[in-house]
Amino acid sequence: MAVVDGRIWPPYEAFYINGMLFNAQSAFRSIARISHAFEDLPETAMVEGLDRVLTHNILNDLQNIIVHGAALSRYFWPVRKGHEERGAHLRESFNINETNPLFSRELRNAIEHFDERLDRYLSQGIVGVVIPEYVGPKPIDDGVPGHLFRAFFTDVGIFRLLDSDHEMEPIVSEIIRIKDLLEEADASGSRLPNA
Repeated sequence: MAVVDGRIWPPYEAFYINGMLFNAQSAFRSIARISHAFEDLPETAMVEGLDRVLTHNILNDLQNIIVHGAALSRYFWPVRKGHEERGAHLRESFNINETNPLFSRELRNAIEHFDERLDRYLSQGIVGVVIPEYVGPKPIDDGVPGHLFRAFFTDVGIFRLLDSDHEMEPIVSEIIRIKDLLEEADASGSRLPNA
């Protein structure tokens, strides 16, 4: 019995804290790597283009942030029936509502149903310029069909995965806020915030 009277039983709070902390800290490591990668770029890099390995690593880290953001979202908004009380308790503890960037079903679906989305994307037929991975300013629409499998538009802070765009700053800020609260909770008796 994890939930009693709509609340997570206090001795069990530590399990939720540790489970969520894994996701938040993993996402944070990706956030830190991306930040360092952009800090270390030469001034000409965004004009001349990034090295292929660096582009790949930045996109992997962005996708990792989305994956762990979606995992955190499931704690707050459970998918299956019977877990609503736990979700409500966690949302209350972390002062979260449906305006939160992690609430986005598009965010969760981008990862949870990626295989199906890839099938649909490819079944439409791809004509024009295909760029598997791209990091740089958002390309100007010149009328030539373009397809970006994974991209990060540095000028607007948008991560594109297939045909789904995700504004990263609000997601990143919320993951950092949750991580900080979880680390504080873990260090001070493994009790949820506002418990």
